[in-house]
Amino acid sequence: MDLRLGKPYAYRGQSLIDHVVGCLSRLEDFLRTNPNYVRVIHMRLSSAGVNVAKQGDIREMLKLGVVAHDLGKAYKYYQDRVEKYGGGFEGHEILSAVSCYKMTGGLKDQDPLKILLLMAVLNHHQALRESISELLMDRTSSLIRKIKDVARSGLCDSVYNLEPVLEEIELSVEEAFARDYPEFESIFDRIRELLVFFLRRNFDENKRWLKLYSLFMFPIVLVDNLDACEKRGGSAGDRLIIRELRRVIEDE
Repeated sequence: MDLRLGKPYAYRGQSLIDHVVGCLSRLEDFLRTNPNYVRVIHMRLSSAGVNVAKQGDIREMLKLGVVAHDLGKAYKYYQDRVEKYGGGFEGHEILSAVSCYKMTGGLKDQDPLKILLLMAVLNHHQALRESISELLMDRTSSLIRKIKDVARSGLCDSVYNLEPVLEEIELSVEEAFARDYPEFESIFDRIRELLVFFLRRNFDENKRWLKLYSLFMFPIVLVDNLDACEKRGGSAGDRLIIRELRRVIEDE
């Protein structure tokens, strides 16, 4: 079976593994045609008081973020909706952030680089949603209740089809997803506590470097949109935007 056509789906007609592989290819194009981008992130982080030993660490984080950004779509609830209705992934970025947390080995060390990547994954659909970070800190949010129900549905049976792309970043399915709902809820609560700490209690102290998450989010949004439009098409308005985005990764 061709994994590029099978479940789990990123959208009807495109598998999640095909989308992630396509996004990784476009990330490489972007970094090749914009060779100073990683250096700019490194410099901005340093000027905001965040010391990153190697620029290579930033490059690896960008790659990890691209792999993680849509992993939340691999839950059974979403996959059933694709087959019935053709789509319906509202809030998947929250489940993707849980995967991102696990893939980075957790945030007990409160590593700013990992926190910025988590924020980037959480917010990569910010143009379509309310502030995800604010919603996560609101225990009464209807979206959060829905996301917990999605997590309770469990991962789809075909989640192991993602193994080949996870192996590219030296991870397995077990290392990229919560193994069950109790682990999901535990990670979710840790993410929420971190957001409360950094965005509310200590925001004034940390706001300079916290705002830099957009530097990690931009490549995710770029490659996500480029691959989606190429593989799934879009409206005339979408194609106009995509033409402008494509210039970012094309050789001058």
